[in-house]
Amino acid sequence: MKRIFLIALVLVTGAFCLFASTDYYIKNYDVKVSLGNNAVHHIVETIDVYFEGPHHGIVREIPYEYSDYNGTTAKIKNLTCSEKYESDTDNGYLVMKIGSASKYVQGDVTYVIEYDYDLGADYNEGYDEFYLNIIGPDWECDINNVSFSIAIPFVESEDFATGEAFFNYVYKNTYFTSGSYGSTSSKVSATLALQEDDSLLIKGTASSLGPYQAVTIRMDLPEGWYQNARELWDYRPVANLANIFVTIVLIALAAFLWSMYGRDNVPIVVARFEPPRGFSPLMVGYIADNTVDDKDVISMLFYWADEGLLSIEEQKGSKYTFTKLKDIEAYAIESGKDIPAFEVQLFNGFFKNCDVGSTVKFKDLQKNNFYQTIVDTKTKTSAHFSKDRALYERKSKTYAGLMIFLSLVPLATGILRICCKENMVDNAFLLVPVAAVLFFMNGISFETLFRKWHLRKSNVFATIIRFVPMVLAFFIFLAVDASVSDRPSLFGNFLSICGSTTIAFFAAIMSKRSEYGNKVLEETLGYREFIDKVEIDQLKMMIDQDPDFYYHVLSYAVVLGLENKWAKKFDGMIVNPPTWYSGYNAFDVYLMSRMASNMIRSIPVNSMPKSSISGSAGSRVGGGGFHSSGFSGGGFGGGGGHAW
Repeated sequence: MKRIFLIALVLVTGAFCLFASTDYYIKNYDVKVSLGNNAVHHIVETIDVYFEGPHHGIVREIPYEYSDYNGTTAKIKNLTCSEKYESDTDNGYLVMKIGSASKYVQGDVTYVIEYDYDLGADYNEGYDEFYLNIIGPDWECDINNVSFSIAIPFVESEDFATGEAFFNYVYKNTYFTSGSYGSTSSKVSATLALQEDDSLLIKGTASSLGPYQAVTIRMDLPEGWYQNARELWDYRPVANLANIFVTIVLIALAAFLWSMYGRDNVPIVVARFEPPRGFSPLMVGYIADNTVDDKDVISMLFYWADEGLLSIEEQKGSKYTFTKLKDIEAYAIESGKDIPAFEVQLFNGFFKNCDVGSTVKFKDLQKNNFYQTIVDTKTKTSAHFSKDRALYERKSKTYAGLMIFLSLVPLATGILRICCKENMVDNAFLLVPVAAVLFFMNGISFETLFRKWHLRKSNVFATIIRFVPMVLAFFIFLAVDASVSDRPSLFGNFLSICGSTTIAFFAAIMSKRSEYGNKVLEETLGYREFIDKVEIDQLKMMIDQDPDFYYHVLSYAVVLGLENKWAKKFDGMIVNPPTWYSGYNAFDVYLMSRMASNMIRSIPVNSMPKSSISGSAGSRVGGGGFHSSGFSGGGFGGGGGHAW
């Protein structure tokens, strides 16, 4: 974990390096490595430390956890030291506390540490890898000089029958880097020599390393060079199987819960000539899509106008003036209607602090904080449809919430599957915010789609567009997977995204309508069927009986999205202008539908005071990877230390 935070640590400490320094430094750090073709490497470190002040000794930290392609955990064996020490483990590091708490040392002190470093089997394809931090990136002091030697025994194979061929291969595939963690530059001087027994010997030096700077070698060895290495538990297949199993089980569970508690009875739609009894357009709109939106508010303006509560004057440029003709409370008493409190609040919020005869324009609404009135109306409308008037069964809503949580699980198992692949756990976890954003996009898309499902005919494009977040998520997962692995899993990424989307789909359709909710929905859809399908001859008879029939229905047509169809049915008929409308345009039946569309675009129902948004630049996260030449601090081993 120290490696994950190292870049940030270097940036922080770098700001103080001009003003603070340690009272000790390393004069020379010599490392001798003897490679074992069983992947057990023998390492001897000779550390010449100069203490300017009294100290007990040094703390040497050697990492044994290294999450490479297969999640290697190294074994440190046969550990010895030239001085007395105590050892413990801490967060993936073997910590050696060298020296005595009862004794101080000062001046030149040499420490010799010797151990076997067992990395286990190599699972890279096409080559075997040796990627070592000769000097790790966690030393807190200056290192004046580094010297190292690496002995590589010759392993004969069909491709490399001679030491010379082996020499040429290693020479072309050996890289050094030095400097701060992540650096790809090198100030290392090294030579490669072929020995008499066909083994190879690398010798090199580096100088003037600052705190938290490393020297790293990355070397590709011929495939099969490692033999009889300790086999590692390969948890990639387990991660893949877990991802598949968990996703399939959760999809099956979601389908089962939906079939038991979420499957709606199919509404029986019979055309009816009037809306549900006592229901305003606002209530009809809420029943249809379970929300209060722009159309619902605009429909109420036409409804109130038809009821004689207000008049509408249209000016040039699609600007409107609304005149209050009656108090809604007085109208309720006069008409004997039981008007819900949220509709009273909406009317009074529209004509805020207005007496009868006063006027309001759309531009006044933002100043009068009409947005807050809309928010309160939404809350109170939802509260109105509760208890005996609840539109949905409570148990189905509970299971819908559970499914929303479960839809995150395939994303989580997919992220864990990717994290199991490489030493790029921190980069892979960039998927977490991506997954969260796409999850909410999916949820909103599906929720919106099915909220208004009963109000729309088959719209292939509108349905397909809802799956765009799913497609984006798949390619983002695949891109991150490819960045940390040379074998990204198409099926695994598709399963994670598809599984999450499928469960989110079930969550969106999980809410089951109550008996009351189904009844009022059938009445609403029946009235919609009438507006949509009424025959012209039948309509003419109704107009003969009630000349204002067009205006009585208009507000409901607006809330159900049928204002244009409703106007078209009256094309060619003689329809007198309503008494509540005046304007400069010549009147026709299409005028009302155009006016409704203009109002929906103009009314600031979602306007609220503007607030500033501040943010900070994102930070870059580093990690190990298989680049052409590696980077400083990116290998195994090394670690660091400090005085105590």
